[in-house]
Amino acid sequence: MNTPKLSLALIMGLSCCAPALATSVTAAGGDGSVGIDFGVPLSNEFRADLGYLKTDDRRGDADVYSAALMFAPASRDIHWEIGARYQYQDARYASGGGVGLGGSVLIPTGIRWLTVGGYGFYTPEALTHGDMNHAYDLGAQVNVRLGSSVSLFGGYRRMRTEFDGIGSRDLYKGPMFGIHVGL
Repeated sequence: MNTPKLSLALIMGLSCCAPALATSVTAAGGDGSVGIDFGVPLSNEFRADLGYLKTDDRRGDADVYSAALMFAPASRDIHWEIGARYQYQDARYASGGGVGLGGSVLIPTGIRWLTVGGYGFYTPEALTHGDMNHAYDLGAQVNVRLGSSVSLFGGYRRMRTEFDGIGSRDLYKGPMFGIHVGL
């Protein structure tokens, strides 16, 4: 059985269904990248996410597919979540995938419509397959809420992976801007 191709086919199949089920959509771009993410609530505290990121040839010429399960308990002030994310990376260097563990936090600034936050996922070698040894994806951002279900964000992202025989490579490093629509 070809695990990378099966994983890729599963993620692509779910991505085709996600827009119809999604209650949130996030579109983002940056210096040589563009991505989209669909969020689907599974319960009051659990959410599933499906995403795709494309980076240009200066940034690894990568297609990155992801599926995550996040636990986000209700919180009055600080929004935080933790969970696991499977990510398959098809880069010019090599390809492979793995399960990353991580989360995010959004903190109010005192200005009702402005929050700051960050996120991070680390994929250890024990949870990878293909050419991927380990990887991390880190980001920091500022969010501006325009209405009850629309916000704009800007920040910085660094996605770095170590591949077998190739070493560590940045698949993306730079500014990210986007829009989030939904819950």
